[in-house]
Amino acid sequence: MNASERKEMIAPTLVLFLICLVITVALAGTYQVTKPIIDEINIKNANIARGEVLPEGEGAFTQLETELSEGILEVYEADNKAGYVITAQDKGFGGKMTVMVGINDLGEITGVKVTGHAETPGLGTKAMTADYLSQYQGEVAVTRTNESDKTQIDAVTGATVSSNAIFRAVEASLAQIEKIGGGR
Repeated sequence: MNASERKEMIAPTLVLFLICLVITVALAGTYQVTKPIIDEINIKNANIARGEVLPEGEGAFTQLETELSEGILEVYEADNKAGYVITAQDKGFGGKMTVMVGINDLGEITGVKVTGHAETPGLGTKAMTADYLSQYQGEVAVTRTNESDKTQIDAVTGATVSSNAIFRAVEASLAQIEKIGGGR
């Protein structure tokens, strides 16, 4: 291979390398500029969701540094001590389902919201309706059996796996509150 042929092979390789380098630097720069903005938006949206499940918290929450039970992702306490917001995760039909549960200072559920899922639209999402989730409000304990000291939560026909995932996430959230000494 003579010098001319080597130059013909090396020149396009160098050009492609430089193009890749410039694009990589541009993407890294864009990421560095947008990451704080995206993080701020995510925090704002999470606080809005926390305010929906614990309205008494008035939208101001601080994350608690505590030992988390299995399935619990995070625990936030309302700055005004009105209660807690627990984010839990359990396996639904389509994959992991993330559920946010508000629990007031008396240990009563003030709201339940599904914040992430991969359930089948129109089927698995039946368990995410306001009507279904409202059966949790005001409860301090939940069960799938007829125990006198707990409220029985019904599964949704056609969305049993999804409603069971929500149930287990709420149950884990109540157990987490008990573990940290919140509620009654």
